[in-house]
Amino acid sequence: MHNLTLLYAEDDTLIQENFLLLLNNYFSKIHIAHNGQEALDLYQEKKPDIIILDIYMPEIDGLSVAKHIRSKDEDTPIIMITGHSDRELLLDAVSLKLEAYLVKPIDFTILNNTLNKIIDKITVNQVVTLRDDLLWDSYNQILTHHTKVIKLTKKERLAMSILAKNINKYVSNDALIYHIWDDEIPDNSHDNKLIQLIYRLNKKISEQTGIKNKLVQNSYTLGYRILHIEEPV
Repeated sequence: MHNLTLLYAEDDTLIQENFLLLLNNYFSKIHIAHNGQEALDLYQEKKPDIIILDIYMPEIDGLSVAKHIRSKDEDTPIIMITGHSDRELLLDAVSLKLEAYLVKPIDFTILNNTLNKIIDKITVNQVVTLRDDLLWDSYNQILTHHTKVIKLTKKERLAMSILAKNINKYVSNDALIYHIWDDEIPDNSHDNKLIQLIYRLNKKISEQTGIKNKLVQNSYTLGYRILHIEEPV
């Protein structure tokens, strides 16, 4: 199992259950959607590492979901599940930079090879430079400064994972709250919990690295971001 998350959207429960037998071996967390609208909502909330979409789903079809995601996100790998008769529709998907089109009935060897290929690409690019000599290893969830590990709590790691994935881009408060407290029902208290968590994270990093500028910046309307800054020599 890899330390990666998946969004899997499929309206056929039997197919979904069969897929999960394989997918559970690959991902630490799988978010399941039964229609296109659920898929979009979960994408916004969970920011998964990989997405699998069935082309035909209630409410919003898979291609439309992929188009919406690609309008804001060019990088997250997307796999489309199609039927034999859907191939002409896929001409409309050339610009979506999909990783693969898998035709039903799914050959699990092909699915296995496709997932391994995508995961290999993700893990090769797993280390993100946040500041000079401050690195985030997204695969192992480790923050280091001059090779020294900065110990983080579970929730601090969850915050870092989503912020580092969106380096230089703001992540909304709601997206952060759903990602960090995914085992809780969000309420008004979580906004303050998020403020306190980011404050402690910034303080810890500043004290242990000597970096003066806050690593995580906030905007009242946009949320939080990590802005990559070259530190002065």
